[in-house]
Amino acid sequence: MGEQGGDEYALIEAAREGDARAFEKLLSLHEARVYRVLRLLGIPRADRDDVAQDTFLRIFRGLNGYTPGRRFDSWVYKISVNAAHDWREQADRRRRDEAPWDVTRDDLHALEGPGAAERLDLARRLETALSLLSERERAVFVLIEMEGMDRHEVAKTLGITGITVRRHLSLAKDRLRRALEEV
Repeated sequence: MGEQGGDEYALIEAAREGDARAFEKLLSLHEARVYRVLRLLGIPRADRDDVAQDTFLRIFRGLNGYTPGRRFDSWVYKISVNAAHDWREQADRRRRDEAPWDVTRDDLHALEGPGAAERLDLARRLETALSLLSERERAVFVLIEMEGMDRHEVAKTLGITGITVRRHLSLAKDRLRRALEEV
């Protein structure tokens, strides 16, 4: 994640003015990130496309509310986290029938080579352990440890204080450590 480039800013401005192609290009820059975050936040594969489409619709509807100068990817993360939260509320915390880990082609490609089976096993164990975290702990952990955001940006993205971010991250790490040791 780098600084927002001039090309991305130009796409944002064009999309704000109604340029559908610019919006499509903007989404293509962030689509993989949205899907990855939704997966890591526990949205089952069967519902992920719907939640992603909801996220993209929210991005489109909210473009005029986006603050220039703010990192666009952080704004996209916030919308993704909120869409995942809303999906959970609508689902009334239903139990998911699908396994917590669903392997994609990208995952398989990343896991090729020596030790692939061990890395896949660890990834599955981590996904299972992530499902034990509270929604906020999981969001903080995923955004910091897996997406590489800094704590200050996570606090702004989630609308919480830096102290709360540190507390949730610490709790998440402790719970994950215990869960992974038990397996």
